[in-house]
Amino acid sequence: MYPFAGLRDAWDELYSTIASSVGERYSDTPLSLDWTLDSHDGWRHPHLALSQACGWPLITELSNSVRVLGAFEHLLDGASRHMYRSVIVARGSHVPNASTDRAAVNSNDSLSGCVSLHAAFGIPLGQWPGEVVLTGSHIASIDAVRGGSADVASIDALSWSYQQHLDPDRLDGLVVVQRGPLVPCLPLIVGVEADDALVAAWRSAFSAATRDPSLARARSRLLIEGFVPLDLADYQSALTPLASAVAVHSDTRTLRRTKET
Repeated sequence: MYPFAGLRDAWDELYSTIASSVGERYSDTPLSLDWTLDSHDGWRHPHLALSQACGWPLITELSNSVRVLGAFEHLLDGASRHMYRSVIVARGSHVPNASTDRAAVNSNDSLSGCVSLHAAFGIPLGQWPGEVVLTGSHIASIDAVRGGSADVASIDALSWSYQQHLDPDRLDGLVVVQRGPLVPCLPLIVGVEADDALVAAWRSAFSAATRDPSLARARSRLLIEGFVPLDLADYQSALTPLASAVAVHSDTRTLRRTKET
């Protein structure tokens, strides 16, 4: 989910160690990451070994087709163990006004980029009053706000922090004006056919990797400080209140002026 060129070698190093550990017992474990798959396609791949998903599709679409391993703990402002907050960004001179602002959204099913934006402004999903510009990625949403084709966006906090390290000029002129609700970090998932022993093997390997001295530099670059084992139920319980907060009720009558581009 974070395929930035400047970090791929760190992800590859981390994963290689984890996969090698799991592969000692499960010989069909892929020993390298596949960077070519679209993330959404990967989640539904019939031979999914491991992926990182988004919390919202997990509870709305994937609950019967994957198993959850857990989530990383990240070194981020506003984070608490495996929980974090997206950053709401605008151009430095702009005062956010949800009733008129054009919103840049990476995907309609993004927890950090869409759901968190609506929750931060108290607006039901699908009823943003102004124009919605679908960008396809958090980086494209950053570019849209900076370039003036949108006024506000909710950006995954880890993507934002990575850009601060990798490409700070890309953030020039943008400011964090608000933060989204506290939500779980991205879930690490395996295919639904994975048995309890395989799930335990992955969890053990992830936990060990977050303590392995040889991976300290990779973890530092990826802003990883730990791993927390979690189940689907943990995401459902954490996100159900948020789902209720942004739900569109049948008796709601709101003028919709949303345009997707």
